[in-house]
Amino acid sequence: MKNTFLILILVVMATLFFDCSRAGQVEDKPAKKAEQQKETPKAQKGEKDGKEADTDAVPVQVISPRVGDITSFLLFSSNIDSEKVVDIYPMTSGIIEKINAHEGDTVKKGHVLAVLDDREASLNEEKAELNYRKLKSEFDRQQEIFQKELISKEDYERLRYSMENAFLEWKQQKLLLSYTRITTPITGVVSRRYIKAGNKITTGQMAFSVVNTREKIAVVNIPAQEKEHIYLKQKSLISAAGDPITGKVKRISPSIDPESGTFKVTVELNDPKNQLSVGQFVNVKVIKKVHQNVVLLRKDALIFDGGKTFVFIIDKDNKAQKKLIVTDFEDGSQVEVIKGLTAKDRVVTAGKSSLKSDTLVRVIEPVILD
Repeated sequence: MKNTFLILILVVMATLFFDCSRAGQVEDKPAKKAEQQKETPKAQKGEKDGKEADTDAVPVQVISPRVGDITSFLLFSSNIDSEKVVDIYPMTSGIIEKINAHEGDTVKKGHVLAVLDDREASLNEEKAELNYRKLKSEFDRQQEIFQKELISKEDYERLRYSMENAFLEWKQQKLLLSYTRITTPITGVVSRRYIKAGNKITTGQMAFSVVNTREKIAVVNIPAQEKEHIYLKQKSLISAAGDPITGKVKRISPSIDPESGTFKVTVELNDPKNQLSVGQFVNVKVIKKVHQNVVLLRKDALIFDGGKTFVFIIDKDNKAQKKLIVTDFEDGSQVEVIKGLTAKDRVVTAGKSSLKSDTLVRVIEPVILD
């Protein structure tokens, strides 16, 4: 009985202790919850503001203008030509025995490009020489007799005439013999060879084409209204796929073509490294004027509105500001800005369509592809 009573007292005490602990925990939870409710809104608000600011900013790419030179020019298309290009025809007909030059070979003036069968021509030349020497020997003998007045003047003149005629015949046969050698009249490069050894050729068939690659030109036709801006030795730039080479205006036609309204201008090329080939298609820029050390801007930054030109610049608060600019010279990728920009401005290139003045922006770097 006594043991039972003790067990009952212990159970009652344990129950009371458990209830008190539970009550303390219940009181602590509201307090902690209130604390968390006070702190959480502040933290969440900060995070939310940061995300909203980041979301509202418009991503853009920017560049800075640069200082450099820009030119005003006239642009034309043409083909490279040479001042000296010759198509070579044989001066006599015959069988081609030997070819001494091929396409791409450099040849000097007078170089023998090919040889024709010369047997007949050689015989004719030898016969003419013998005939001349025979008559000359006879003339020399008769001249001594004539001086002694042993023959008439008529006979003497007749013999002299025969000798001189024989000499001319010999010269003619020597010339015909030389025609069996096809030579080049200029120094240059063989651009085409049309003949083969063993074939017969006539005077109407082309044998070779030779071009002087050191005297290259490009001919352009310029509108008549630009005539006052063109002058001799005017600087020009000639380009194909690579870097341009320099040139200058060599000749200006004084007449205007009534059908096209243009005049012919010949541009001389300075191409010591032989970068351009005769016949190659090129662009020719005839430089009108050069502006040096000016502010230059890429064309993809420009905005055209109402006949005026604008750009968006980024201020110190990372906000876009629309700004009116004035331009002058331009080329394929850039313009000269004479008013409205400095070289320190940050100008928007990508993302312009989403902007207006005071728009918050986020500048991103362009992706560079390998």
